[in-house]
Amino acid sequence: METPDKSVQLKVFVDKKKKKVMLAEADGDFIDILSSFFTLPLGTIARLSEKHATSKEIKVGSLTSLYESVANLNENHFSYGPDKDLLVNPTNPSASFCQKLKVNLDEKNPITPSATGSQGDVVRFNLSSFIITDDLNVVPATLDTSISLINSLGVENINLLEKRIMHFGLEEFSDLLKWSLLTNNPLTNLVFGGGMPCSSCATNSILRNSDLISSNSDKTMTLKSLVQKSNKKLICAQVENPFVELLFSFLTIPLGAAIHLIKDDSSPSGITNLYNSVSLLGDGKYLNSENVKTMLLCPKVSDDFLRVTDLLPVYEVNKRAGHFLKEKVQFIVFNDLEVIGSPSIATFSKFNTLGVPVGDLEVLEVSFGEQEALLLLKASLTSTSALTDFLNVSRKKPKVEPST
Repeated sequence: METPDKSVQLKVFVDKKKKKVMLAEADGDFIDILSSFFTLPLGTIARLSEKHATSKEIKVGSLTSLYESVANLNENHFSYGPDKDLLVNPTNPSASFCQKLKVNLDEKNPITPSATGSQGDVVRFNLSSFIITDDLNVVPATLDTSISLINSLGVENINLLEKRIMHFGLEEFSDLLKWSLLTNNPLTNLVFGGGMPCSSCATNSILRNSDLISSNSDKTMTLKSLVQKSNKKLICAQVENPFVELLFSFLTIPLGAAIHLIKDDSSPSGITNLYNSVSLLGDGKYLNSENVKTMLLCPKVSDDFLRVTDLLPVYEVNKRAGHFLKEKVQFIVFNDLEVIGSPSIATFSKFNTLGVPVGDLEVLEVSFGEQEALLLLKASLTSTSALTDFLNVSRKKPKVEPST
């Protein structure tokens, strides 16, 4: 745990019988750091979950495998040496804002000329008190909102709850970020060490495409996918550079931009509730300016990155096209978005490691466009079997054998 001068306090109220955090109280500094989650590129979140979170056995969807693939991929595959380093440590376009916080989750990123951000604090009244629920709804601790919220939580006597003072440093915030992506009770999981059941875990949510933001691009590609015939589970896909460029671009996208594109309120996780709360705080004039609200809820991909795909509406219109990868080669992408080089005997040996007989495999061709790219981005955040979950809501067709 961080020393007090490098941490912020959170006052937590716990129902000991239910082993559940009912609510918490925090000042503006804590809310500032919570809000900074949305400025972090997904690659940074994957790195934090591996290096700083104490619950390292819990993966952040398929981002963890994707991030590790980039770190392990031979530099010869990249068109320019620093490209790999940028993906492993992606630039935060709001780095200047993060460096003003008492706990900076993106401390590996110095301020760059392309970094933008607020010149002041995020919360207008930095000494104000805020109430946070277990599922990360955040409201100002005014008399009317406090009473309404406590009543909605079914808390009849707050004095019967155990009050704990917790110090949050880098590890604690990294854990909270991870649990906020995976569950709708992140504070309870953090306080009680994880493994607490939730009524609607993000990892079990059903992907839907009705809420996705898309420009309806007609550009598509075709994926050759290996599927286990006995259970229709996708094992891997044989892909070329454009698909891998798309996957690698996920790591450059700030969390706020990703949620803006894929937000689904039908099965909210903690991070979705926090996103909605920040939006309401902005509407209620608790943020410094409309620019701060935009920085948090609709952040841009850093200027350090070129536009490597046309299938994600996250780039500025005038963003120059470019590539992470060098020569055109084939790659294998596994169900959890692990990316390896061209197929080899070692690839087939992995099927046996997974307990999949080669005879139980069939090839399916999948048409992949912008809607599918957004669905896969969503699956990467919530599932360790992103390709299978994505395919469950995508159009599939059997491989067509060439005519003779």
